[in-house]
Amino acid sequence: MKSYQTIEQGSRGATYQNSEDTYTVYEISTYPKSSVLSGQMRRRWMDEFESLDEAKKAYPTAEVSDCTYRPPCLSHLGDDAY
Repeated sequence: MKSYQTIEQGSRGATYQNSEDTYTVYEISTYPKSSVLSGQMRRRWMDEFESLDEAKKAYPTAEVSDCTYRPPCLSHLGDDAY
């Protein structure tokens, strides 16, 4: 998967949810082979802004998107791993 950036209203993940009044930029890519999450989607926080216009100005190639968070799949690690 080629990496790309998204702008999402608010910020949401497995352990957090922030105000819908902010716009968060994430980089979307794939975890490398050296990771236990190898091949899965990687979502990395880049920045946060008070307006969509500010986010677009700072990251002009980013796509405006709905929430891209997906929980990682750990089933390949076996029951002893978690």
